[in-house]
Amino acid sequence: MLTWLSLPQDRRDPALFTALRECMVAAVTHQQPAVQDPGPAGSARALRAALPDQTNLSTAEQHLLREWLNRLAADG
Repeated sequence: MLTWLSLPQDRRDPALFTALRECMVAAVTHQQPAVQDPGPAGSARALRAALPDQTNLSTAEQHLLREWLNRLAADG
């Protein structure tokens, strides 16, 4: 911007100023999710953490589910 302003007025390219402004606005207003999607590994860890509180699964079912969740969680 300062370089553009330091040029003689007849040598300034207005398109450059417009492009610079648009880049600056895009950089400031670009929205990214506050929380990145953790994917299956994050979901598996969350479900694994809630597993001990479940009473509707048998011991064997809990063991098998825990094994699967451990595998999924390790992929992250």
